[in-house]
Amino acid sequence: MKKTEICKTIISSIKNYINSPECLAAHRSPNHFIRNRILSLQQVVIYLLYSSKASMFQNLASIIDDLGNDSFPVVSKQAVSKARKGIRPSLFQELFNLSIDIYYKNIGKRKIWHGKHIFAVDGSKVQLPNSKSNFKEFGEMFSAHNHDRKFSMTLASMVYDVLEDYIIHASINPYLASERQAAVNHLKTIENLGIYNNSIIIFDRGYYAEWLFRYCVSHSHPCVMRLKEKIKISRASHGDTITILPSNPKEGTEDIRIRVIAVPLESGETEYLATNIFDEDYTTDMFKELYFLRWPIVSKYYELKYRVYLEEFNGATSNSIKQEFFINLLISNLSALIKNDADETIDKTANATNKYRYQANRTFIIGRIKKIFPKILAGVCDLSSIDQIFNDALKRKSQIQPGRKQKRPRIERKRKHFRNNKATV
Repeated sequence: MKKTEICKTIISSIKNYINSPECLAAHRSPNHFIRNRILSLQQVVIYLLYSSKASMFQNLASIIDDLGNDSFPVVSKQAVSKARKGIRPSLFQELFNLSIDIYYKNIGKRKIWHGKHIFAVDGSKVQLPNSKSNFKEFGEMFSAHNHDRKFSMTLASMVYDVLEDYIIHASINPYLASERQAAVNHLKTIENLGIYNNSIIIFDRGYYAEWLFRYCVSHSHPCVMRLKEKIKISRASHGDTITILPSNPKEGTEDIRIRVIAVPLESGETEYLATNIFDEDYTTDMFKELYFLRWPIVSKYYELKYRVYLEEFNGATSNSIKQEFFINLLISNLSALIKNDADETIDKTANATNKYRYQANRTFIIGRIKKIFPKILAGVCDLSSIDQIFNDALKRKSQIQPGRKQKRPRIERKRKHFRNNKATV
Protein backbone atom coordinates (compact mmCIF):
# COMPACT_ATOMS: atom_id res chain seq x y z
CA MET A 1 0.00 0.00 0.00
CA LYS A 2 1.31 3.46 -0.90
CA LYS A 3 2.11 5.70 2.04
CA THR A 4 -0.45 8.31 1.06
CA GLU A 5 -3.10 5.59 1.23
CA ILE A 6 -1.78 4.55 4.65
CA CYS A 7 -2.09 8.18 5.73
CA LYS A 8 -5.75 8.19 4.68
CA THR A 9 -6.34 4.89 6.49
CA ILE A 10 -4.85 6.32 9.69
CA ILE A 11 -6.97 9.47 9.50
CA SER A 12 -10.11 7.43 8.80
CA SER A 13 -9.36 5.19 11.81
CA ILE A 14 -8.77 8.22 14.04
CA LYS A 15 -12.08 9.71 12.90
CA ASN A 16 -13.87 6.49 13.81
CA TYR A 17 -12.09 6.38 17.16
CA ILE A 18 -12.99 9.90 18.30
CA ASN A 19 -16.59 9.40 17.19
CA SER A 20 -16.92 6.27 19.30
CA PRO A 21 -18.25 6.98 22.84
CA GLU A 22 -16.90 3.60 23.96
CA CYS A 23 -13.36 4.42 22.83
CA LEU A 24 -13.41 7.89 24.36
CA ALA A 25 -14.82 6.77 27.70
CA ALA A 26 -11.47 5.35 28.84
CA HIS A 27 -9.77 8.72 28.34
CA ARG A 28 -12.32 10.91 30.09
CA SER A 29 -11.49 12.17 33.56
CA PRO A 30 -14.09 11.36 36.25
CA ASN A 31 -17.12 13.67 36.30
CA HIS A 32 -16.23 15.28 32.96
CA PHE A 33 -18.34 15.19 29.78
CA ILE A 34 -21.12 13.27 31.54
CA ARG A 35 -23.88 15.80 30.76
CA ASN A 36 -24.90 17.46 27.54
CA ARG A 37 -22.87 20.63 27.16
CA ILE A 38 -22.36 23.14 24.38
CA LEU A 39 -18.84 21.79 23.90
CA SER A 40 -18.58 18.02 23.42
CA LEU A 41 -15.50 15.87 24.01
CA GLN A 42 -15.15 15.24 20.26
CA GLN A 43 -15.19 18.98 19.56
CA VAL A 44 -12.49 19.64 22.15
CA VAL A 45 -10.33 16.93 20.55
CA ILE A 46 -10.79 18.50 17.11
CA TYR A 47 -9.95 21.93 18.53
CA LEU A 48 -6.70 20.63 20.04
CA LEU A 49 -5.75 18.97 16.76
CA TYR A 50 -6.64 22.17 14.90
CA SER A 51 -4.91 24.70 17.16
CA SER A 52 -2.04 26.69 15.73
CA LYS A 53 0.53 28.46 17.88
CA ALA A 54 -1.55 31.63 17.79
CA SER A 55 -3.55 32.92 20.74
CA MET A 56 -6.73 31.14 21.79
CA PHE A 57 -8.76 34.11 20.57
CA GLN A 58 -7.27 33.65 17.09
CA ASN A 59 -7.73 29.86 17.16
CA LEU A 60 -11.34 30.04 18.27
CA ALA A 61 -12.14 32.60 15.56
CA SER A 62 -10.32 30.57 12.89
CA ILE A 63 -11.87 27.21 13.75
CA ILE A 64 -15.38 28.65 13.42
CA ASP A 65 -14.44 30.28 10.09
CA ASP A 66 -13.01 26.98 8.78
CA LEU A 67 -15.42 24.45 10.27
CA GLY A 68 -18.59 26.50 10.71
CA ASN A 69 -20.93 26.82 13.69
CA ASP A 70 -22.43 23.41 12.99
CA SER A 71 -19.10 21.71 13.68
CA PHE A 72 -17.82 24.00 16.42
CA PRO A 73 -19.87 26.28 18.69
CA VAL A 74 -19.10 29.83 19.78
CA VAL A 75 -17.53 29.46 23.22
CA SER A 76 -15.13 31.37 25.45
CA LYS A 77 -11.48 30.45 25.77
CA GLN A 78 -12.11 29.74 29.45
CA ALA A 79 -14.65 27.07 28.44
CA VAL A 80 -12.11 25.37 26.17
CA SER A 81 -9.36 25.52 28.81
CA LYS A 82 -11.67 23.99 31.39
CA ALA A 83 -12.91 21.31 29.00
CA ARG A 84 -9.44 20.11 27.94
CA LYS A 85 -8.62 19.39 31.59
CA GLY A 86 -11.17 16.58 31.43
CA ILE A 87 -9.28 14.75 28.65
CA ARG A 88 -6.46 12.47 29.67
CA PRO A 89 -3.28 12.62 27.56
CA SER A 90 -3.67 8.87 27.04
CA LEU A 91 -6.23 9.67 24.32
CA PHE A 92 -3.68 11.39 22.10
CA GLN A 93 -1.06 8.80 22.93
CA GLU A 94 -3.54 6.16 21.80
CA LEU A 95 -4.16 8.03 18.52
CA PHE A 96 -0.40 8.21 17.98
CA ASN A 97 -0.04 4.48 18.74
CA LEU A 98 -2.89 3.77 16.34
CA SER A 99 -0.88 5.44 13.57
CA ILE A 100 2.08 3.16 14.35
CA ASP A 101 0.04 -0.04 14.33
CA ILE A 102 -1.68 0.81 11.04
CA TYR A 103 1.58 1.84 9.38
CA TYR A 104 3.51 -1.35 10.10
CA LYS A 105 0.56 -3.59 9.28
CA ASN A 106 0.17 -2.00 5.84
CA ILE A 107 3.62 -0.87 4.73
CA GLY A 108 4.63 -4.19 3.16
CA LYS A 109 8.17 -3.88 1.84
CA ARG A 110 10.32 -1.60 4.01
CA LYS A 111 13.57 0.13 3.10
CA ILE A 112 16.77 -1.63 4.16
CA TRP A 113 20.50 -1.00 4.51
CA HIS A 114 22.54 -4.11 3.61
CA GLY A 115 19.49 -6.22 4.38
CA LYS A 116 18.80 -4.52 7.74
CA HIS A 117 16.18 -2.12 9.04
CA ILE A 118 17.76 0.77 10.92
CA PHE A 119 16.39 2.27 14.14
CA ALA A 120 17.89 5.15 16.10
CA VAL A 121 17.30 6.12 19.73
CA ASP A 122 17.92 9.61 21.03
CA GLY A 123 16.63 12.12 23.56
CA SER A 124 16.33 15.89 23.66
CA LYS A 125 15.59 18.53 26.28
CA VAL A 126 12.37 20.42 25.68
CA GLN A 127 11.51 23.79 27.21
CA LEU A 128 8.19 24.04 29.03
CA PRO A 129 6.04 26.92 30.25
CA ASN A 130 6.55 27.66 33.92
CA SER A 131 3.67 26.40 36.04
CA LYS A 132 3.19 24.65 39.36
CA SER A 133 2.05 21.42 37.72
CA ASN A 134 5.07 21.38 35.38
CA PHE A 135 7.45 22.00 38.28
CA LYS A 136 5.84 19.11 40.15
CA GLU A 137 5.67 16.72 37.15
CA PHE A 138 8.96 17.44 35.35
CA GLY A 139 11.16 19.10 37.97
CA GLU A 140 12.55 22.53 38.76
CA MET A 141 15.72 23.97 37.23
CA PHE A 142 17.45 27.12 38.40
CA SER A 143 19.40 29.75 36.50
CA ALA A 144 23.16 29.63 37.03
CA HIS A 145 23.18 33.41 37.32
CA ASN A 146 20.10 33.79 39.49
CA HIS A 147 19.12 30.96 41.84
CA ASP A 148 15.84 32.69 42.59
CA ARG A 149 14.78 32.28 38.96
CA LYS A 150 13.47 28.80 38.21
CA PHE A 151 12.19 27.20 35.03
CA SER A 152 10.90 23.84 33.82
CA MET A 153 12.13 21.43 31.16
CA THR A 154 11.44 17.85 30.17
CA LEU A 155 13.34 14.98 28.60
CA ALA A 156 11.75 13.84 25.33
CA SER A 157 12.94 10.49 24.04
CA MET A 158 12.05 8.46 20.98
CA VAL A 159 12.97 5.53 18.76
CA TYR A 160 12.89 6.38 15.08
CA ASP A 161 12.76 4.26 11.95
CA VAL A 162 15.54 6.03 10.08
CA LEU A 163 14.95 4.70 6.57
CA GLU A 164 11.17 4.96 6.77
CA ASP A 165 11.20 8.44 8.37
CA TYR A 166 8.72 7.34 11.05
CA ILE A 167 8.61 7.82 14.82
CA ILE A 168 7.80 4.45 16.39
CA HIS A 169 7.60 5.26 20.08
CA ALA A 170 8.20 8.32 22.22
CA SER A 171 7.98 9.40 25.82
CA ILE A 172 8.03 12.64 27.77
CA ASN A 173 9.83 12.34 31.10
CA PRO A 174 11.05 14.38 34.07
CA TYR A 175 14.09 16.47 33.21
CA LEU A 176 16.48 14.28 35.25
CA ALA A 177 15.03 10.96 34.07
CA SER A 178 17.36 8.29 32.69
CA GLU A 179 17.78 8.33 28.91
CA ARG A 180 18.88 4.70 29.08
CA GLN A 181 15.74 3.57 30.88
CA ALA A 182 13.64 5.46 28.34
CA ALA A 183 15.60 3.63 25.62
CA VAL A 184 14.72 0.24 27.15
CA ASN A 185 11.02 1.18 27.02
CA HIS A 186 11.46 2.00 23.32
CA LEU A 187 13.11 -1.38 22.70
CA LYS A 188 10.22 -3.17 24.42
CA THR A 189 7.80 -1.38 22.09
CA ILE A 190 9.77 -2.57 19.05
CA GLU A 191 9.64 -6.09 20.46
CA ASN A 192 5.88 -5.92 21.05
CA LEU A 193 5.30 -4.63 17.51
CA GLY A 194 7.32 -7.54 16.13
CA ILE A 195 9.41 -5.30 13.85
CA TYR A 196 12.86 -5.84 15.40
CA ASN A 197 13.86 -8.80 13.22
CA ASN A 198 16.72 -8.05 10.79
CA SER A 199 17.27 -4.66 12.37
CA ILE A 200 20.11 -2.65 13.90
CA ILE A 201 19.61 -0.06 16.64
CA ILE A 202 21.94 2.94 16.84
CA PHE A 203 22.63 4.80 20.06
CA ASP A 204 24.46 8.10 20.43
CA ARG A 205 27.34 8.82 22.79
CA GLY A 206 26.14 8.81 26.39
CA TYR A 207 23.87 5.78 26.05
CA TYR A 208 26.53 3.15 26.54
CA ALA A 209 26.33 1.27 29.83
CA GLU A 210 27.23 -2.35 30.39
CA TRP A 211 23.73 -3.21 31.61
CA LEU A 212 22.10 -1.64 28.51
CA PHE A 213 24.54 -3.43 26.20
CA ARG A 214 23.72 -6.70 27.97
CA TYR A 215 20.01 -6.00 27.52
CA CYS A 216 20.51 -5.66 23.76
CA VAL A 217 22.49 -8.92 23.67
CA SER A 218 19.98 -10.89 25.76
CA HIS A 219 17.01 -9.62 23.72
CA SER A 220 18.67 -10.20 20.33
CA HIS A 221 18.96 -6.56 19.36
CA PRO A 222 22.00 -5.97 17.13
CA CYS A 223 23.19 -2.53 18.17
CA VAL A 224 25.83 0.12 17.67
CA MET A 225 26.68 2.46 20.54
CA ARG A 226 29.05 5.36 20.32
CA LEU A 227 31.50 5.37 23.24
CA LYS A 228 33.04 8.23 25.12
CA GLU A 229 36.76 8.45 24.43
CA LYS A 230 37.86 8.18 28.08
CA ILE A 231 36.20 4.92 29.06
CA LYS A 232 38.34 1.82 29.49
CA ILE A 233 37.21 -0.21 26.46
CA SER A 234 37.73 2.81 24.19
CA ARG A 235 41.31 3.33 25.34
CA ALA A 236 42.01 -0.40 24.88
CA SER A 237 40.73 -0.43 21.30
CA HIS A 238 43.18 -0.50 18.41
CA GLY A 239 41.28 -0.42 15.14
CA ASP A 240 38.83 -3.32 15.41
CA THR A 241 39.01 -5.17 18.73
CA ILE A 242 36.92 -7.92 20.30
CA THR A 243 37.05 -8.04 24.07
CA ILE A 244 35.11 -9.57 26.94
CA LEU A 245 32.75 -7.92 29.39
CA PRO A 246 33.38 -10.06 32.50
CA SER A 247 30.62 -11.76 34.44
CA ASN A 248 29.34 -10.56 37.78
CA PRO A 249 28.13 -13.48 39.98
CA LYS A 250 26.31 -11.10 42.33
CA GLU A 251 24.20 -9.80 39.45
CA GLY A 252 23.91 -13.20 37.78
CA THR A 253 25.58 -12.03 34.55
CA GLU A 254 27.87 -14.03 32.28
CA ASP A 255 30.87 -13.16 30.15
CA ILE A 256 29.81 -11.58 26.87
CA ARG A 257 31.80 -10.45 23.86
CA ILE A 258 31.89 -6.86 22.70
CA ARG A 259 33.40 -5.51 19.51
CA VAL A 260 34.95 -2.03 19.69
CA ILE A 261 35.79 -0.22 16.46
CA ALA A 262 37.95 2.88 16.22
CA VAL A 263 36.70 5.04 13.33
CA PRO A 264 39.01 7.82 12.09
CA LEU A 265 37.17 11.00 11.09
CA GLU A 266 38.10 13.59 8.45
CA SER A 267 38.75 16.09 11.26
CA GLY A 268 41.57 13.91 12.56
CA GLU A 269 39.60 12.78 15.59
CA THR A 270 38.69 9.19 16.33
CA GLU A 271 35.30 7.95 17.44
CA TYR A 272 34.72 4.60 19.07
CA LEU A 273 31.75 2.35 18.40
CA ALA A 274 30.69 -0.64 20.48
CA THR A 275 28.61 -3.36 18.84
CA ASN A 276 27.41 -6.93 19.24
CA ILE A 277 27.70 -7.49 15.47
CA PHE A 278 30.70 -9.78 14.91
CA ASP A 279 30.18 -10.51 11.22
CA GLU A 280 33.52 -9.71 9.55
CA ASP A 281 31.69 -8.60 6.42
CA TYR A 282 30.81 -5.44 8.37
CA THR A 283 33.95 -3.38 7.88
CA THR A 284 35.09 -0.21 9.65
CA ASP A 285 33.85 1.90 6.74
CA MET A 286 30.46 0.24 6.91
CA PHE A 287 30.17 0.93 10.64
CA LYS A 288 31.12 4.53 9.99
CA GLU A 289 28.38 4.77 7.37
CA LEU A 290 25.96 2.97 9.68
CA TYR A 291 26.56 5.29 12.62
CA PHE A 292 26.01 8.37 10.49
CA LEU A 293 22.65 6.94 9.43
CA ARG A 294 21.41 8.09 12.84
CA TRP A 295 21.62 11.74 11.76
CA PRO A 296 17.95 11.89 10.63
CA ILE A 297 16.80 11.48 14.24
CA VAL A 298 18.65 14.70 15.04
CA SER A 299 16.93 16.32 12.06
CA LYS A 300 13.60 14.95 13.32
CA TYR A 301 14.00 16.80 16.61
CA TYR A 302 14.82 19.93 14.61
CA GLU A 303 11.64 19.41 12.60
CA LEU A 304 9.55 18.92 15.74
CA LYS A 305 10.93 22.04 17.41
CA TYR A 306 11.19 24.41 14.46
CA ARG A 307 8.61 23.15 11.93
CA VAL A 308 5.89 21.64 14.13
CA TYR A 309 6.78 24.05 16.97
CA LEU A 310 6.84 21.39 19.65
CA GLU A 311 8.06 23.81 22.33
CA GLU A 312 5.41 26.43 21.66
CA PHE A 313 2.77 24.93 23.91
CA ASN A 314 -0.69 26.47 24.04
CA GLY A 315 -1.42 25.08 27.49
CA ALA A 316 0.66 25.54 30.62
CA THR A 317 -0.27 22.50 32.72
CA SER A 318 1.45 19.11 32.64
CA ASN A 319 -1.78 17.58 31.29
CA SER A 320 -1.76 20.04 28.37
CA ILE A 321 1.94 19.45 27.71
CA LYS A 322 1.41 15.70 27.32
CA GLN A 323 -1.64 16.20 25.10
CA GLU A 324 0.22 18.50 22.71
CA PHE A 325 3.37 16.38 22.73
CA PHE A 326 1.60 13.37 21.19
CA ILE A 327 -0.44 15.57 18.85
CA ASN A 328 2.80 16.99 17.43
CA LEU A 329 4.28 13.51 16.95
CA LEU A 330 1.14 12.41 15.11
CA ILE A 331 1.28 15.45 12.81
CA SER A 332 4.95 14.74 12.08
CA ASN A 333 4.26 11.11 11.11
CA LEU A 334 1.28 11.95 8.89
CA SER A 335 3.36 14.60 7.12
CA ALA A 336 6.23 12.15 6.65
CA LEU A 337 3.94 9.68 4.86
CA ILE A 338 2.91 12.24 2.25
CA LYS A 339 6.44 13.55 1.85
CA ASN A 340 7.92 10.08 1.27
CA ASP A 341 5.43 9.33 -1.50
CA ALA A 342 5.99 12.75 -3.04
CA ASP A 343 9.79 12.31 -2.92
CA GLU A 344 9.57 8.97 -4.72
CA THR A 345 7.42 10.50 -7.46
CA ILE A 346 9.78 13.48 -7.80
CA ASP A 347 12.76 11.12 -8.14
CA LYS A 348 11.03 8.98 -10.76
CA THR A 349 9.96 11.94 -12.89
CA ALA A 350 13.19 13.94 -12.53
CA ASN A 351 15.17 14.79 -15.63
CA ALA A 352 18.44 12.82 -15.69
CA THR A 353 20.28 15.95 -16.84
CA ASN A 354 19.31 17.95 -13.74
CA LYS A 355 22.31 19.21 -11.82
CA TYR A 356 20.58 18.78 -8.45
CA ARG A 357 18.05 16.43 -6.92
CA TYR A 358 14.86 17.79 -5.41
CA GLN A 359 12.50 16.81 -2.62
CA ALA A 360 9.05 17.86 -1.46
CA ASN A 361 8.99 20.79 0.93
CA ARG A 362 8.37 19.31 4.39
CA THR A 363 7.31 22.62 5.95
CA PHE A 364 4.59 23.08 3.33
CA ILE A 365 3.23 19.57 3.93
CA ILE A 366 3.19 20.03 7.71
CA GLY A 367 1.28 23.29 7.34
CA ARG A 368 -1.31 21.73 5.05
CA ILE A 369 -1.79 18.64 7.23
CA LYS A 370 -2.34 20.77 10.32
CA LYS A 371 -5.05 22.64 8.41
CA ILE A 372 -6.77 19.75 6.61
CA PHE A 373 -6.56 16.95 9.19
CA PRO A 374 -9.10 18.48 11.66
CA LYS A 375 -11.43 19.38 8.77
CA ILE A 376 -11.58 15.73 7.73
CA LEU A 377 -12.32 14.69 11.31
CA ALA A 378 -15.12 17.28 11.48
CA GLY A 379 -16.59 16.11 8.17
CA VAL A 380 -15.96 19.44 6.41
CA CYS A 381 -13.49 17.80 3.98
CA ASP A 382 -13.14 14.23 2.79
CA LEU A 383 -10.07 12.03 2.40
CA SER A 384 -9.48 13.25 -1.16
CA SER A 385 -7.96 16.36 0.45
CA ILE A 386 -4.91 14.22 1.29
CA ASP A 387 -4.47 13.47 -2.41
CA GLN A 388 -4.60 17.21 -3.07
CA ILE A 389 -1.83 17.83 -0.51
CA PHE A 390 0.23 15.16 -2.27
CA ASN A 391 -0.33 16.76 -5.69
CA ASP A 392 0.51 20.21 -4.34
CA ALA A 393 3.66 18.85 -2.68
CA LEU A 394 4.95 17.69 -6.07
CA LYS A 395 5.00 21.34 -7.17
CA ARG A 396 6.53 22.73 -3.95
CA LYS A 397 10.02 21.32 -4.22
CA SER A 398 13.24 22.09 -2.38
CA GLN A 399 16.74 21.55 -3.70
CA ILE A 400 18.80 18.85 -1.95
CA GLN A 401 22.26 20.08 -1.06
CA PRO A 402 24.60 17.03 -1.27
CA GLY A 403 27.45 16.67 1.19
CA ARG A 404 26.53 19.73 3.21
CA LYS A 405 28.65 19.91 6.36
CA GLN A 406 28.66 22.51 9.05
CA LYS A 407 30.02 22.37 12.56
CA ARG A 408 27.21 22.81 15.04
CA PRO A 409 27.78 25.98 17.06
CA ARG A 410 27.19 26.12 20.78
CA ILE A 411 24.34 28.58 21.13
CA GLU A 412 22.80 29.51 24.42
CA ARG A 413 19.08 29.19 23.82
CA LYS A 414 16.81 31.89 25.13
CA ARG A 415 13.75 31.08 27.15
CA LYS A 416 10.49 30.79 25.23
CA HIS A 417 6.84 30.71 26.27
CA PHE A 418 6.07 34.35 26.71
CA ARG A 419 2.40 33.55 26.70
CA ASN A 420 1.40 37.20 26.26
CA ASN A 421 3.33 37.32 23.00
CA LYS A 422 1.61 34.69 20.85
CA ALA A 423 1.68 34.54 17.06
CA THR A 424 -1.11 36.24 15.13
CA VAL A 425 -1.59 33.34 12.67
